[in-house]
Amino acid sequence: MTFEQLNKIIKENNIPENVHLLSDSGWECDATEMDGVYYNKKYNVIVFTQEVSEKYEPENDSYRLFGAKGFIRLTEAK
Repeated sequence: MTFEQLNKIIKENNIPENVHLLSDSGWECDATEMDGVYYNKKYNVIVFTQEVSEKYEPENDSYRLFGAKGFIRLTEAK
């Protein structure tokens, strides 16, 4: 999903700007926080993670498409 698509959904449904975003990846029993935000300019992709670390290191082979290089951490560790 692109940010443009998400933004359109939010506007069309009158969702308030202070809505709390959670993730339900299917691995957890329920929705979880998305505290980490990483951006890769080369691939134009944002990755949300449950926790924040110094750099984004994909643990799953499906993320190897992007590799770990080039991701910039946009959030601070708690």
